[in-house]
Parts: sequence; C-alpha cells; structure tokens
Amino acid sequence: MGIYPLTVIEFIMLIKLQRKRDFWHFGGEENERNLFAQPRICIDLEGDEVSADTMSRVIRVRTDTGVYYVKYYWGGGKRLRRFIGRSRAQGEWENLEYFSALGIPTPRLVAYGRHTCGGEPWEVLVTAEVENARDLATLARGKPEYFVQRDWILEVMHQVADYARRLHRDGFVHWDMKWRNILVQGKAEPRVFFFDCPLGRHWHGGLQRRGAIKDLGNLELGAREVMTRAQRLRFLLLYRQEERLTPAAKRQIRRIYVFLDSKARRRAKRRKYADQA
Repeated sequence: MGIYPLTVIEFIMLIKLQRKRDFWHFGGEENERNLFAQPRICIDLEGDEVSADTMSRVIRVRTDTGVYYVKYYWGGGKRLRRFIGRSRAQGEWENLEYFSALGIPTPRLVAYGRHTCGGEPWEVLVTAEVENARDLATLARGKPEYFVQRDWILEVMHQVADYARRLHRDGFVHWDMKWRNILVQGKAEPRVFFFDCPLGRHWHGGLQRRGAIKDLGNLELGAREVMTRAQRLRFLLLYRQEERLTPAAKRQIRRIYVFLDSKARRRAKRRKYADQA
C-alpha cells in the first residue's frame, strides 16, 4: 500500500490521540506530602514571583519544611509541541533525573507532572532550594573577589569541567550551559550544581560536536568577565584532561572562538534591526 497525505480530519484525530495525558509524580519526603503530593495543591500555591513570561512562571515558596521553587508551564507549549513531542517542562524534569543518574548534583526534585486545569494543560516542576547557593553569573556580579581565590576557582573549574565532559562523552548537549544555570554552594569547599536544562538531549555526529562547542562557548562567554585568559585555558585543559595544549585542543579553541564571533554578529544584527524598528 502506498503512502498518501493525511486529510485534515485524519491529522486532527492523530493530534488528539497524541495529546499528552495528565499524571503526577511525587518524589519528596513524607513531611512534604501535604504541599506537593497533589497537582491542584501545587497550582494554588502562593509565593514570591521569581520570573514570568507568556508561557511560564516561577515562584519561591517558603514553608516550615524549607524553601522551594515551583515552575509552572501552561498551554502545553507552542505550535505542535502543545500536542506531540517533549515539552520544555518534561525536558527539564527528565534532564534533572538524567544528571543525577550521571552523578551530577542538581537541586532536589520534589514533584512534577501534568494537570488539566480550566480546560488548559498545566505542567508543574517543584525543586527544593539549594541552601547558601548562588548561580555563577550572580556571583560574578556580586562576589568578584571569589574568582581571585585560587583554591575556590580551581575547585569550581574542576567540577564544571568534569560535569560538562561527562555529558558530552555520553552524547548529551545542554544547549544552554550558561553561568546563570550553574549553582555554586559554599565558599571554603564549593560544590557545583547543574539545573534549568529544558532543551538538552542526546545527539549524534556533527550535531553533537556542534552542540558541545556551543556549550563550551557559553561557559567561555561567562568566564570572560572575571577570569583571566590563563584560567580559561586551564579550564579547557581540565575539560580535555590534558596537561598542555595539543593540536586538537587548539582546533577546539578556534571552533569556540568562531562560534562566539558568529554569536556576536547575530546579536549586533538584532540590535540594529531593533533600533530601526
């Protein structure tokens, strides 16, 4: 039998069959059950707004059991992602579980799932706060003195390089490995956490190599403000597990700088169009 185009009715029926079903997973502790064991309770929670846009919202909830971040996505996503494929919320909770399986520390995942509310699908992700932690971008702005402390910066570089290498060797691309998505806890003995990775996934071949360069380029971009050129080179050698620059390392550095130059040109073009509008 030959392949023929779907009619409009058949396409709509296919979309309905693929519509994402409601579910809820609670993985927290017993004393957290009253707050997060049911999706409706999570949707009705009140807290301090951390961020918001047209598709999502994040609030900080303070309770007797601790501080939590509750992230809401509504509408199921844009275009066909509303019905088929992996949503950003699903990507986020699946990647947090994947990081943990690789031994990469993440904020503790308390609950997540999908719930239809008022006829619209809501997706919810609840994580526990990592106490006394700040993301690297915030530390660079507010605590630049940390980055001149040799032991602190070297330990942070070791951990970030190790976690990035684990992901890339497993064929995983983060796609948003920016300093704002990396938490550091503690000063005397810093501990690094990865979080907020809704778009990351496994790739193969050229896409995986291109994605790894983008991840490293984003890390380099964040490091330029507070780390010396020698420190940034040291980070790349830690990532590659090499003691000195090799021809392969030099080629990788060139690819990173090509990526950053291209990114800078795209940003300049967007600013030019925005100014003309």
